[in-house]
Amino acid sequence: MAEVAPESSKDSFKLLGFDGQGGLQLIGGLVIGLIALYSSYDHVNFFSSTIHLNQQWGVWLIVTSLAVVAIDAQLASRSRLGEENRRIQDERTAAEAAERQGQGIALLRSAALLSARVQLDPSELNLIGSAGAGVMGI
Repeated sequence: MAEVAPESSKDSFKLLGFDGQGGLQLIGGLVIGLIALYSSYDHVNFFSSTIHLNQQWGVWLIVTSLAVVAIDAQLASRSRLGEENRRIQDERTAAEAAERQGQGIALLRSAALLSARVQLDPSELNLIGSAGAGVMGI
């Protein structure tokens, strides 16, 4: 079987189910959440209108948004990991198919060689050799 390169080392770093890109997404969400927490979070501006919120509600909205960011980062990390695993499996399948095809071609070549021997010299030795090869699968 043909050798396939091992999984890359970029997938080896995982913390709490996050790959590197998912970890960066989570850290970015936390930073934005902290900025929102330490800034004025008692109102929300939509274009030209302002909606006033109780400050306790603002904290819960920030916490909820951080949970959504964490879930999204983890789902994206799992999706990338699954895609990488599918790619590796496809490479292995292609390598196995190429190996089987090479074995089939080798069998065809040896069958053609035996057939040519019998056609060029139909002696008893070649006839027995070609019959034995047919039984052995060569």
